[in-house]
Amino acid sequence: MAFTVKLASYDDMKECVRVEIEAMGNYCYLEDAWHYFHNQKGGLVTVYNDDEMIGIGRFTVLFDGSGWLETLRISPQWQKQGAGKAIYKMYDQLAKENGCPSMAMFTGVKNEVSAGLAKLNGLSKAAQHRGYHLTDLSDGCVHGFKHAGWQRAVELITPMKEEYNDYMIFNRTFYHVNEENAKGFAIEGKVFEDKESGSFIVCGARFQHQVTLHIAMMGGDYEKCLDFAVNYAKAQGLEKVSCTFAIDNPKLEQALIARGFVSEPSDLITMALKF
Repeated sequence: MAFTVKLASYDDMKECVRVEIEAMGNYCYLEDAWHYFHNQKGGLVTVYNDDEMIGIGRFTVLFDGSGWLETLRISPQWQKQGAGKAIYKMYDQLAKENGCPSMAMFTGVKNEVSAGLAKLNGLSKAAQHRGYHLTDLSDGCVHGFKHAGWQRAVELITPMKEEYNDYMIFNRTFYHVNEENAKGFAIEGKVFEDKESGSFIVCGARFQHQVTLHIAMMGGDYEKCLDFAVNYAKAQGLEKVSCTFAIDNPKLEQALIARGFVSEPSDLITMALKF
């Protein structure tokens, strides 16, 4: 079936949100992230059957130039008819236009349809991750963490590449552990260091800042890092702290469990393609 594929304009929000609601029900965030996405490099791909929008998918260029594929939604009556394939074709075009060295996406380990579509378009499994969250933010101690400059952030973050299986995660967006992303996080004020304890934490949110504080990386004294995260979340009026990490990081997982974090129902996989 032939579809029309084009990039959304700023004024297409209502129709794009309609598609997301039809596809995802209550699990929607596009309206909250609309202004954020509009100011990020990349584009929101839309698919039409005649004049009816039936699918969307966001392509975002991250700090290090890699492409991130997200928010792929197809109206239920149009699923498995080629709309997703049309979006991936545009993803590939956008990656080439932006000179991306790679592109990647995530899905649940049990989501065979999403993983299958990615695989058909050349992506393969790169990593598996597990998410934990904490909603009891009553226990937090005074901390000595301060913002780290970008040069210091690079020094702190890049040696953790192997331990974190090359990914730091905000809002289920998977960033490679490298100098460019470390610098980007520091400029956004997401890197904090406690020099007295030799600890640091990378935390914040990519969008929906009013919902959850995301921990992307910790180093040094995990207990002090988590104290800071809880206090930082409370100071912003948040009700949840989350952390998603590579499954082969037992030290971090045990620290989260000891603090009362609860695991998410299902693990996630990252699928990637290098150009």
